[in-house]
Amino acid sequence: MQNKFGLKDIILYVLIAGIIGSLWLKMLQQDRMWDQSREAQNEMKTISQQMARLQQSIDSQSRTIGGLGRVSDATNGGAKETAGSTAPAKRDNAWSRPGTPEKWSREQLVTTNPATKPNFSPGGEMVLVFEGQPAILTPLRYGDTYGRYVNEEVVESLGRINPATLELEHVLAEAYQMDPEGNWFRAKIREAARFSDGKPVTAEDVRYTFHEMLGNPEIQADRFRAVYNGISEVKVISERVVEFTFKEPRFDNRQQALLMPVLPKHFYSRFTASQINQSTGLLLGSGPYKFASVDPANQWTPPADIVLVRNEGYWGPRPALDVLRYKVVQDATARLTTFTNGKADFIRPTAAQYAAKREDPEFLSTSKPLDWFNMQGGWSFICWQNGPRAGGKLTPFSERNVRLAMTHLIDRERIRRDIFKNLARPATGPFNSETPQANPAVKPWPYDMERAKALLEEANWKDRDGDGVRENAKGERFTFQLTYPSGNESTLQMVTYVKDQCAKVGIICELTPIDWSVLQSVLDRRDFDAITFAWSASAPEADPTQLWSIKSIDGTGDNFAQWRSEAADALIAKGRRTIDDDARMKVWHELHALWHSEQPYTPLVEQPWLRFVSKKVENVNTYKYGLKVSEFFIPLGSQKSQ
Repeated sequence: MQNKFGLKDIILYVLIAGIIGSLWLKMLQQDRMWDQSREAQNEMKTISQQMARLQQSIDSQSRTIGGLGRVSDATNGGAKETAGSTAPAKRDNAWSRPGTPEKWSREQLVTTNPATKPNFSPGGEMVLVFEGQPAILTPLRYGDTYGRYVNEEVVESLGRINPATLELEHVLAEAYQMDPEGNWFRAKIREAARFSDGKPVTAEDVRYTFHEMLGNPEIQADRFRAVYNGISEVKVISERVVEFTFKEPRFDNRQQALLMPVLPKHFYSRFTASQINQSTGLLLGSGPYKFASVDPANQWTPPADIVLVRNEGYWGPRPALDVLRYKVVQDATARLTTFTNGKADFIRPTAAQYAAKREDPEFLSTSKPLDWFNMQGGWSFICWQNGPRAGGKLTPFSERNVRLAMTHLIDRERIRRDIFKNLARPATGPFNSETPQANPAVKPWPYDMERAKALLEEANWKDRDGDGVRENAKGERFTFQLTYPSGNESTLQMVTYVKDQCAKVGIICELTPIDWSVLQSVLDRRDFDAITFAWSASAPEADPTQLWSIKSIDGTGDNFAQWRSEAADALIAKGRRTIDDDARMKVWHELHALWHSEQPYTPLVEQPWLRFVSKKVENVNTYKYGLKVSEFFIPLGSQKSQ
């Protein structure tokens, strides 16, 4: 049978060729469109970056007169600037007290300006994970580091601590004067300063914060009163000029005036003390971020995510990120999973997780591990209840020998080595060894089980009936609860070890886990026998009054250990009045030695900051102060669609 190639076949082949040609042309067109789309995206990225830099430049120019920066050596009517800076025009000094030098700010917008980076782009959302659930974010009411982290982005003060140098510098204050005798402090507030609702920051807001908020005994803000207790009066001189009067000359008077948060009177005066005490998220300030809405009837409450949005009306240089979202993931394994799955950009790992992942090439391809000791690194401890529990019965730890015995029976070097994977260092408390307040002559008490047993015998805790458990003279067994925040693998390992050590010397230790969100109420009620967590400093040199003064036992003060030491109070009072730095450090060293002898806490380890950060987040700088989230940015190609 013969095959024939006819007209129909020719027509069919022509049609097929036409279709193929049409498809090929369309593919070429789509390729050109794709190339054009990519070119447009690149052009948009370039324009976005240029606009961002232009905005940063505008912000910089708008703040040339008194930017957020270090204190200059300016004196009345002029300024002596450092090399490379531009001397400002003659400044108006009508606001100041005659005869006292003025300190003016000079331009230093941010410590590390993100807009100088080649791939800088504004926008995007960053997800940060907290290990514990904050219960309160309301200013002057929060009681943990999580509340402080959020407040630092929303609420500002007249000044701040420079992250890199730890020096005091200006924020809301354009200039100030400090009495050479230390009795008063006067500040000139920037004309541009605004709260996030657009209302100006005034001297009356500063006065209101101190006298009506901190000064109202019905508002539960005892821990903050202990911090700012050197101030006796805040007076309005004019709309933008405020003056502080101090109770006595003290080393930290300037620090108290500059670092006290400034809250808007027009907002907080709407609420009674009871409403403020019951609030969880009444948070409004003048900072670079804000809540999208501050509705008292629908305020943030746990366990909802904490979502801060960029304050587009911010008076200073606006941060790059559109949104900061803080999520709470209390389980350590779940936190790491959340991070590795790309559902979080920033977490604090456990020491074991850090030690494992910093050697993992696959993990390092997408993540940056950070570890460094800094001012906020903190030190962990077991706090012994030195006074009556919840206003009732005294605990065994009211006796110094018992507290010292507990320190001796804990092998803290083992905790440092095995639980913290050699990343931590020994702590002696109550001052971080990064600060000059710490006494270098104080060494950790040694691990000594025999000494621990002898001290317990001296305190009259003996096994009187041969059952293996110690009793006091009344026949009461030595049993106590060790309270700890749940969800942290390292903490669980540590308290389990302490329980086992106690059993070896005839003490029954009952482990009592609690959620972080209720920890503050437990402390406020003094409702614990022993409790463990960590302290983190908020200033390079801390006033010991907040934690160790007898006065701070009252109410909801932070001497929840109820350690009563007249000798410590005398040293605290002496140190606060000592202006000379070297002489004051000698006083703090005496206090450190006394505290070490008394052991109101058993200090465990000083912890570095351990952090995992997604590689898509840039301009992450490890400062002496910690980190500055407001400097972070995410390049355009890595930003999630909003």
